[in-house]
Parts: sequence; C-alpha cells; structure tokens
Amino acid sequence: MRSFFDGKRRCPLLAVLIASMIVLSLPMTQAGAESRYNDWEVWTSAANAVLPAKRGKLGPFRMNIAAGAAATPEYLGSDTIASKPLPLLDVNYAGTLFLSTQQGVGWNMWRKRTLRAGPRITFDFGRNAADAPSLAGLPDIELGTEIGLFFESFVASWRFKGDIRKEIGGGHGGFLINGEAAWGSRWSKNASLILGMRTTFMNDTYAESYFGVAAANSTAGHATYTPTGGFRDVNAYVQLVYDFTQAIYVATELRGTTLMEQAADSPLAESDAFFTGSVMVGYRF
Repeated sequence: MRSFFDGKRRCPLLAVLIASMIVLSLPMTQAGAESRYNDWEVWTSAANAVLPAKRGKLGPFRMNIAAGAAATPEYLGSDTIASKPLPLLDVNYAGTLFLSTQQGVGWNMWRKRTLRAGPRITFDFGRNAADAPSLAGLPDIELGTEIGLFFESFVASWRFKGDIRKEIGGGHGGFLINGEAAWGSRWSKNASLILGMRTTFMNDTYAESYFGVAAANSTAGHATYTPTGGFRDVNAYVQLVYDFTQAIYVATELRGTTLMEQAADSPLAESDAFFTGSVMVGYRF
C-alpha cells in the first residue's frame, strides 16, 4: 500500500497549492485586525448563502441561482480532463429547510448564528462505463440516494464542516465521512477569498464500487483488485467571490486533489493527483 507521501506527484501538487494559499493569505492576515469588513460577511456572501437571513423579495425564501463551467476528470482517477456544465440552485426557507444542487435536501434541526446541523439527503450520480475508454467492460454505478447527518460551524474567520452519508438507493451502497476546514476574509469591499482543505473517508463497499475490479471484469484489461476502506482523497482549494452588486456575483475556484491509499493503488487510477477549476456567474435574491 502506498502512503500519501510515496506518490511522486501528490506532494508537489498539494505543496504548490498550499504555499500559494499561504502567500495569498499573508497580506489579509496582517491587516485583519484593522479590516473594516466583517469576516462573517464572507460566509454569508453569494457562494456561501447557507444561513438564515432577513426577509427579502420572496418573504421567508432565499434563492441563489448560478451557471458556469468546470474542468474535472472524466471520473475520479482519470487522467483525462473534461469540461462540464456547472449549474447551481440554492433555495432556503426561513433558514430552516434547504434544497441545493450542491448540498442536497436538508433540515437545519439545530440552528444558531454560527452553527447549523441536522439530517440531509444527497445524491451520488454514479459512473457510466461508456464515459471513458478505461472503464470499458466494467459495470455502471447507478444514481444513488444518500441519507446522513451534517454540521457546519463558524468561528471568527474559520468555517468547519462535516457529514456522514450512507447510500441506500441502489448506487454504490457505501458509507462516506467528509471533513473540511476553510479560512475566509474580505480582500476588498467586493471580493472575498476563501482557502480550505477537505478529506473523505470511505468504507469497503464504496471502495469496491468505485476503485475495485471484480474477477469477472478482469478480462477487460484490468487486474483484479479488491480495495478496503480508508481515506479516499485529500484536497486543497482557493475560491474567489466577487460581488458586482448585492445580487450579482462571479465565483471562481482552483482545487488540487490527491487520491490516497487504496484509491491511489487502484488499476483504475490513471492519475492520483490532479487540478480542477471552475467559474460561475450567479444571482441571489
């Protein structure tokens, strides 16, 4: 088994991104005590409108809609980067119920100004073997429904997130745990910079679905491989959100990801380290 530090590309990729994050944050860290912009505004800005707000044009409803494009691997572990559409819809009712293309459908059962937590339903879109030549002969992974719990907490300039998910709808059938920490600050009156890191832990069932090769499929050009659970990946990211008005914004992101342990050792992992990027324009009301 290879550890995180064994890969030739993993450490340099994340090291470059993390170093860039530190350099970008230094001017703002130094000026943070004198900043006239509230750090809380970062986490209630366009790309992070997740907590309750005052009534707007839609009464107790808040909405955030956006469209853009993302450059991502054809599948997790592919060395082919493809351009994909990136739609976003967030609907929040009185800070209690939410529906989101990124966060799923959930209930803020426990809700304070700096904390929210509760049950949530998310969706895993699976994997189609026809999407990449390297997946030929492997079974498709169907669309799956995941149930679980989440939390999100804000401490000064920091945001901490975590969730657990169990797939129950005929997809990968596995179990995931996600953890994330991010630091954000106003770069200017209109611009917010967010730097973060995220990791995902998978169980055996998930690992076998996405990274395993059964004996019956080994004739498709892949060696038989039966992975076990462990850390799936770790990534670091930089996000920049610019508000043209209180309603219109543009959000960009650069993310460096490295596969870990059993995921990196899979014969399906053509690349165990890669960058992804996205840009979107949105409107919130």
